[in-house]
Amino acid sequence: MRYAAALFCLVGCFANTEHPAQTCDPGLVNEVDTGATVTYAPGVDAGYYVAYSAGGHWHFEWTCDTKLSAYGCGFTGTITVDTPAGGVNATCVQCEVNQDALSVTPMGPSTEIAYDTITSTGVDGVDFYAVAGSTIQVDMRINGIYQDDLVFLPSGGGVANPTCMPIGLGPSRP
Repeated sequence: MRYAAALFCLVGCFANTEHPAQTCDPGLVNEVDTGATVTYAPGVDAGYYVAYSAGGHWHFEWTCDTKLSAYGCGFTGTITVDTPAGGVNATCVQCEVNQDALSVTPMGPSTEIAYDTITSTGVDGVDFYAVAGSTIQVDMRINGIYQDDLVFLPSGGGVANPTCMPIGLGPSRP
């Protein structure tokens, strides 16, 4: 099932520079509808787009509004997951070898996926498996700034934005 995101970020992803950094309650979890996605136009609808498929597969994509603003965006962050049997195998989606970075660091029973990409009219992202049904922790920034209003989650049959960062994300079904 696909949900359409109505985004009109006409002044570029730099516009939200006064957004305060709000720290989430560590127990706060935003639900992501299993098997759902949010549709968007690469290079136009700036932000992060999250999807979860049954069995523990997470897919994150992000794009900038370069076609409107003429600027690229720096997307940085971390994703912390409970390490599944066999470890976390994260792959960078459409990343440029000399420009974008992705690292996977085991930390006891958890694994941290860190990324640092420059995105313009295309899409970058990350695919990974976590323990099916488990909550993951995400810390996402655009140009070094928390922009919760540019994080789009398929949730409750619609599109939701978290209200703070970092945040927990959990699937509606394992």
